[in-house]
Amino acid sequence: DQFYSCALSGAAARIAVRDWIQTSLMDFRKAIARWFQDIAIDYKSETYYPRLYELARSCQRKIKNENNEKYDEKDVTFSRIATYLWNAALKNTALPWWMLTAVLKRVRLDKQGVTPERASLIKLILNRNNKGGGFMVPEKLVEGNKPAAYVCGQIFAALESIQRAALGKNIGAGIRERYFTFALTSPASAFGRLFNLSSKHFTKLKGEKPGLAVVLDKELQELCKGIKIEEFPSTFRLEGQGQFAIGYYHQKNNWK
Repeated sequence: DQFYSCALSGAAARIAVRDWIQTSLMDFRKAIARWFQDIAIDYKSETYYPRLYELARSCQRKIKNENNEKYDEKDVTFSRIATYLWNAALKNTALPWWMLTAVLKRVRLDKQGVTPERASLIKLILNRNNKGGGFMVPEKLVEGNKPAAYVCGQIFAALESIQRAALGKNIGAGIRERYFTFALTSPASAFGRLFNLSSKHFTKLKGEKPGLAVVLDKELQELCKGIKIEEFPSTFRLEGQGQFAIGYYHQKNNWK
């Protein structure tokens, strides 16, 4: 009725024990059940459970290899995070905040942005560190009260969809590539520019696709009811940046 786990790593001709876990089989089963609840994320209208190594890999640096990109094998972030995730899965423990910093860095720098794996990892980190009974990140987009950072992420995704509808797929560097980091860290300053830019996109869209313009404008107005322009925070702390990224992912994943 006991479960044992030994985490090893190799270095030259040596093997190092990185972690040792001993727990009851009952606690192990409970921890695994909780793990799958915590990593569940909506992806294309289905519940998606990323593999542990995919979660860890989402924080690993990429390097260019001729015309392609590959993971940098010299980046030890992957193995370090994988060990923490395995430990958290078996012990039902919280993950360190530096891990949120690591995944948000990849969100900002990689062209893929907020992937389902990164959204799942952010959800896991935020919810397991939620000690005060605050906002618990849901699996998918839901109605109800949400923090300002989450709503700002939703608004950013809506503004991106408006730009895509107005300019098409061949827009080059869009607002996500140019403004995501700015909005993530300094929302008050960023969204002033973004709303001004969006008004130009709406003007073009109303002339070419008036029906779609009405739908997107209504969606944006509904989101903006949750926060007034003068209430946009000047900055987001680390937890707020995570909520922004999740709000962005949920809204974008929900957009058809």
